[in-house]
Amino acid sequence: MKKSALILFIVGIAGLLTLKEGVSEENEKGARLFKERGCGACHDRTKDQSALGLGPSMEQVAEAYEGNEDEMAKFLKGGCDPIVDEARFPIMHGEIVKMKSLSDSEIRALQEYMCGEQ
Repeated sequence: MKKSALILFIVGIAGLLTLKEGVSEENEKGARLFKERGCGACHDRTKDQSALGLGPSMEQVAEAYEGNEDEMAKFLKGGCDPIVDEARFPIMHGEIVKMKSLSDSEIRALQEYMCGEQ
């Protein structure tokens, strides 16, 4: 009986560690895409750069899409209108067109990175 409980405990811990690693890998993939796509030129982690003619902060984006992350994925693929700063959308439009080449997995990783804790 003790052996069975110990085995279940070890398997459970291993499962949690694997889950944590998967999230970390997805976050790293999103961070890489964010950098490669030049998203940081307009979107700072915490500073709203709208007054400079650039984009809202990643925190503002995450707050706007909180609980509705699927809408962000749709937006990044050009499938719906922006909900954060519609007036600045023309600046982002060219990037949205380029995002259509990303796979669903890449879009999810980018969305997770932008909306997740760093």
